[in-house]
Amino acid sequence: HSMPSAWLFASLAVLLLASSAAASLGEYARTVLNLEPNLHLAQLALISDQEGSLARTFFSPAHKRAASQLKSWMEEAGMESWVDAVGNVHGRLNGSNPTAPAIVIGSHYDTVLDGGNYDGALGIIVGIAAAKALLVQAAQTQGLPLPSPEEMVNNVALPVSTVDQAALALRRPLHVVGFTDEEGVRFQSTFLGSRAMAGTLISYGMLQSRDKEGQSLAEVLQQELGSKVDVEQVVRGLALPAGSIAQYLEVHMEQGPVLEARALRLGVVSAIAGQTRLWLVINGTQGHAGTVPMAGRRDALAAAAHVVTTVEGRCGGGPTRDPQAVQALESDMLVCTVGEMHVWPGASNVIPGSVQLSIDIRAKSDALRAGVVESVSEAIGALCAARGVTCELTRKHDAGAVLVEASAMEGLRRAILRSTASLPEVLGPCDSTDEEAGEAAGSCAWVEGSEAEVPVMVSGAGHDALAMAEVTQMAMMFVRCRGGVSHSPLEYVHPADVAAAAAALTEYLKEKLL
Repeated sequence: HSMPSAWLFASLAVLLLASSAAASLGEYARTVLNLEPNLHLAQLALISDQEGSLARTFFSPAHKRAASQLKSWMEEAGMESWVDAVGNVHGRLNGSNPTAPAIVIGSHYDTVLDGGNYDGALGIIVGIAAAKALLVQAAQTQGLPLPSPEEMVNNVALPVSTVDQAALALRRPLHVVGFTDEEGVRFQSTFLGSRAMAGTLISYGMLQSRDKEGQSLAEVLQQELGSKVDVEQVVRGLALPAGSIAQYLEVHMEQGPVLEARALRLGVVSAIAGQTRLWLVINGTQGHAGTVPMAGRRDALAAAAHVVTTVEGRCGGGPTRDPQAVQALESDMLVCTVGEMHVWPGASNVIPGSVQLSIDIRAKSDALRAGVVESVSEAIGALCAARGVTCELTRKHDAGAVLVEASAMEGLRRAILRSTASLPEVLGPCDSTDEEAGEAAGSCAWVEGSEAEVPVMVSGAGHDALAMAEVTQMAMMFVRCRGGVSHSPLEYVHPADVAAAAAALTEYLKEKLL
């Protein structure tokens, strides 16, 4: 991942030198909403625990360096910033009414092993950019002194006196947070950072989660905080007080192919899909592959193969699609996956005697998901009986869908459409030398993506927004990515789409705060 990042860093620096020093809002917009966030993403991608690939896991050396870097960028953008006891990085502008419920913008800065540069990081960096844009606009309106655009990208912070005065233009606080751990690589506990902020970390039993060295999260925090500190009390203190959050908003790369296929930069999320995870154990009769006739076999793996295609068909996939399921797939993002399978004894000359497999079913509609779970369960029972094998189906996990309020979706949609007017200033001249944009379309074709519509989408993946939705209203904006690829070094969001997301978020926050 480091080569594209280094290349992007260098090319953006060249772009900056070529840009005008004029202090118009347009010139500041390009610097604050385009050049800076893309430079920051490139710089953050170089902070890794592994040479040649990206890995930042909870409290690793790179994880702590990334936290320190995010804190510096928040301070340069004019925010009060601090890192809390679990590693969440906070930036805050109190505005003219510090006790009013805050708008919280966030995502996570940990990564999967051999991850990409944009998952999580994009939402934090764009949040910092939008916060800075609000201050710069307020400062210009009030005639307050500002560094030049070039100075800003060279890490010159906004003057304290300017920030203090400009921030009073905000009607309520703006709080940007980089969550310490969403992926759960170290402790197998997702949403660690957002659950701490939401006040649900302890109730979910996460302090008892253990890493591969056998250390619990509680023990690791005890080592970090010191032996005399009451870890549980400290963690309880990390929760934002009830009623202190007006809304949580997360900008995230789509991690899917829909926006790219429709040549659209940004989309509005209507829901995070509900999820059911099932575990199926099939027991047949183990036997010799050469001596047991086909007619008399009770082959556990053949039954499992039948289960896989049945699940696929019930959910609208495969060559024999169920028409009703296809319709549900489009409207409710019904998706079903068998992703894990264990075959016993797993020898080429032995008829499999036992198979265990996972079934993951997700949909926007909880009623639809429940119906599919019931339908799949009945189908599995019938096919197991027909094949003479025994089947035991266990429900391992159930999470309801989280819906976004219509008013929040509409507010984001309007902001995205309004922001298109500023995109020529934000994006600047089209750079046809951008080799990262993809061979077929070319950079300019990519940058000219349609602005005529804002699609409404369902997130099939869980995000920190899922944890925050337990304590406040949440909303999400998706950003186009290349090929739908995520959790991979090949993950890529075009710099123009990063800038478009920052511009749209700024427009949304203007309506909420100014």
